[in-house]
Amino acid sequence: MSNVAVLMSTYNGQTYIREQIDCILAQKDVNVQLFIRDDGSSDDTVSIVKEYTEKFPNVHFYQGENLGVGSSFMDLAYHVNTDYDYYAFSDQDDNWLPEKLSAGVSKLSGEKGPVLYCSNQILVDKDENRMGMRHVKTLDCSWMQIMCNNKISGCTMVWNKDLQKILIEPSRRPTPELLRIRIHDVWVGMVAATVGKIIYDENGYILYRQHENNVVGVRETSHLEEYKKKLKKKHLRRGRSTLAGMIAKNYSDLLSSDLLKRLSKYGNYRRSPIRRLGMFGEKEIYQHTGESAMAYRAKVLLGLF
Repeated sequence: MSNVAVLMSTYNGQTYIREQIDCILAQKDVNVQLFIRDDGSSDDTVSIVKEYTEKFPNVHFYQGENLGVGSSFMDLAYHVNTDYDYYAFSDQDDNWLPEKLSAGVSKLSGEKGPVLYCSNQILVDKDENRMGMRHVKTLDCSWMQIMCNNKISGCTMVWNKDLQKILIEPSRRPTPELLRIRIHDVWVGMVAATVGKIIYDENGYILYRQHENNVVGVRETSHLEEYKKKLKKKHLRRGRSTLAGMIAKNYSDLLSSDLLKRLSKYGNYRRSPIRRLGMFGEKEIYQHTGESAMAYRAKVLLGLF
């Protein structure tokens, strides 16, 4: 059986974490090593996790300073290195079906090069009443979609060792600043989409619980509200261009010349008024963001892209 390293970042997750750990340890047809990093919890999360480390030799735990969800998950990826066949992210408050990991491993088996698997999700409320599938249409897993408006959830991801190797290379790692505005699932998805391959499974193997304490979840925010928030908070600005520029810089040797040129253009558009104007005709971008042409161009002018 394949060896899978499951990476879970926790933060004040005492309500559901036992259930989540139990379902990870109950995964079928794979050997699981569960790595948990606590990101500064103030509730009983740490004591609960330590109970499991005392009972199960395949549950590993370490505490760290509060880095935020994106950096905490990537710290886990760096921590486990390349000792396993496959890798997967786990939230602290979902409920995995027993075949969740084996479904991903099956799709990845035999693939060469950096490959990422992701899937749909089954939405449930806090009492686990099913509310239907999260996505009714096949997800667009292109790099353009991920850059503009990512739809892939980290908790569904499973990836192979070839992708893990390049993700953890020190020179290819994202900055903490980027991970505050484009978290781990966006980064991993973008890397896979630009230098490798993404396999999407329309089936769902996670009961994706929606509740008031989700760290990452299904939310809808108007474009006007988004602009206001970004104008007030500098650290939320320029996520798309920063992502594009960092991929271009860190993975230039693995990108096609055309893709490198496009990503560099998007990453450096703020350097002059002419470059900003050159972004106005990028129809493909605002089609993927879901914004109007006017809204997109306003964002470019304001330096919010």
